Amino acid sequence: MDLRCPNCNSNDLKKVSLAYQEGQYRVDTQTRLSGVLVGGGGPDIAVGRATTRGSQQSALSKKLSPPVKWSYLKVISWSALVFLCIGWLVFYVNTVTTNSSSVLSPPMTLFGQVSAGIFVLLLFFIWRHNHSTYRQKYAQWNGSFICERCGAVSRQSLEP
Repeated sequence: MDLRCPNCNSNDLKKVSLAYQEGQYRVDTQTRLSGVLVGGGGPDIAVGRATTRGSQQSALSKKLSPPVKWSYLKVISWSALVFLCIGWLVFYVNTVTTNSSSVLSPPMTLFGQVSAGIFVLLLFFIWRHNHSTYRQKYAQWNGSFICERCGAVSRQSLEP
């Protein structure tokens, strides 16, 4: 199997997923400190402990990152926030203009129905992206290679 770069005809190719993983660095360290302090109030002991955790990613790794699934939790939380804010506004405007204390007014009912419809539509689009578009993009990403000579990313067939 001879894989070649379509840009420079080099056979120095690396799988994109491997180049992505190589550009990710994780740090997890622990530090301990102990000592004796002598001051105006007399001797004292100091003891401390620290944990450092972090991650770092190269620019190439960021460029080669895999596609991501869309989050249901983000949509649910943002939808709840927007529904409560706009719903409160609709309720307030309705009660001020009609001097009514009724919660279930026609504008509020219409707003609730429209909001529920938009919410269901958003969930459908997320489901469709995660089960169709995401799978195609991930398969394309997983079958791609990067040329280590010119940096071109290409999709290669692994069949002989």
